[in-house]
Amino acid sequence: MNELRRLTVLEIETKKFRKRLRGYDPVAVDAFLQEVAAHYEEVVTENHRMREELIGLRQEAERYKAMEDALKESLVLAQRSADETRSNAHKEAELIVREAQLKAEQTVREAEERVQRLLAETETIETRKRAAVMELRAMLLTHLHALEPFSETLRPVALTQPAEPASENGAAETSIDITSETP
Repeated sequence: MNELRRLTVLEIETKKFRKRLRGYDPVAVDAFLQEVAAHYEEVVTENHRMREELIGLRQEAERYKAMEDALKESLVLAQRSADETRSNAHKEAELIVREAQLKAEQTVREAEERVQRLLAETETIETRKRAAVMELRAMLLTHLHALEPFSETLRPVALTQPAEPASENGAAETSIDITSETP
């Protein structure tokens, strides 16, 4: 393909045309060429400035594109981090709840075991109390039976001791009235 060759300002200013009979006015052509050259120089300067500006804008666009990519990556990382934090928080909360449930179950189990021990101890104490009462009753009955032969010979006697002054601990001794009764 045939590319258009760009003219330079110098080429426009120095362009010479052949003169012909009845041709264009050389002064008008020269003035017009001067005007075209000035205008062309402005266009070239403007074009150069715009290219520089375009290069700057492209660089700025690349910088913004790089910033956008970095921001997108940061957002993805932040989202991932937030998801991980949320997931870890849920796992930690579940672990805390599980530990609390296990501790509560252990506490309940220990309390039930203590209740069972206390019930067993209470039952043991009650059994020992009944045994002691029965032993005491048997002993008293044995003594009563041993005293029965003497009860016919004894007459009812009332033993009364006078009340003594209060002892050191402040309690007064009481009188004892023993009467013999036969069952």
